[in-house]
Amino acid sequence: MDAVLTAASAVADYEIVRLLGEGDHGRCYLAHPPARLGVDRPVVLKVFADAVGEQAYERGVQELRAYAAVGSPHLVRVHEAVLGHGFVHVSEHLPLGSLAAPVRTPDRVATLLALEHAARAAHALHQAGIAHGAITPANVLLDGGPDPDPDGPPRGGRLAEPNLARHLTPGTTLTGMGRAGSVEFTDPALLAGARPSRRTEVWALGATIHRALAGTGLYGELPASRPISSIRIVLTARPEIDPGLDPEDAALVRACLTPGTGRPATAEQVADRLAALAS
Repeated sequence: MDAVLTAASAVADYEIVRLLGEGDHGRCYLAHPPARLGVDRPVVLKVFADAVGEQAYERGVQELRAYAAVGSPHLVRVHEAVLGHGFVHVSEHLPLGSLAAPVRTPDRVATLLALEHAARAAHALHQAGIAHGAITPANVLLDGGPDPDPDGPPRGGRLAEPNLARHLTPGTTLTGMGRAGSVEFTDPALLAGARPSRRTEVWALGATIHRALAGTGLYGELPASRPISSIRIVLTARPEIDPGLDPEDAALVRACLTPGTGRPATAEQVADRLAALAS
């Protein structure tokens, strides 16, 4: 991966402010947008780590256009894509952070609401024929409303844009992810060769709910930066629900992980059960 960009750097006509974080396939930066974008607040630049050609760029743009056309209020808004330091796309910045790294830890009700909204966003994508491919606590962003107060409570959640790596580098395998973090939220069926589907995304929602509410993973803490070892654990071990989890919360997680017909058929059904838990 290339060196971290600094505040003196620029990508296209975006001015880098600071690094926000690093994921499986690239880095996220806070940046000042150019006047032409018509946005009066900082945005997030997601800089894909690997070099991409024109065809891959077009595939990424097409996927983002399809995502933007869904129009769910619970999806992060994407502004544009540019071809600069690799593939770069620009989205709105939600300053309250994510369920994985919140600015301030949300209470139970706020956490359940953020999870519910993420599940409804996933359902909207599924209805449009789009598999998200990366439902994790890091991609459930906390929504503070139109004018968020960094010191105020979140008012819901937004699901970040889908995993573009499978479109930009379609030959990439799961064992080449480079990090172990997202394996925890991957349905073992995908690791065994299944295609992304509503069913596998419901599994990811269950793993995300468990991590957000219990504070632990279904497989404990997987070895950092050792994806092959992590995949081996996920494929051979049984996911274990934290015994300290509230029984109703545990029942929902268990349903999302059920290998048979007991698994919720849609992410919307998961959202409805989350709403009931918060009431």
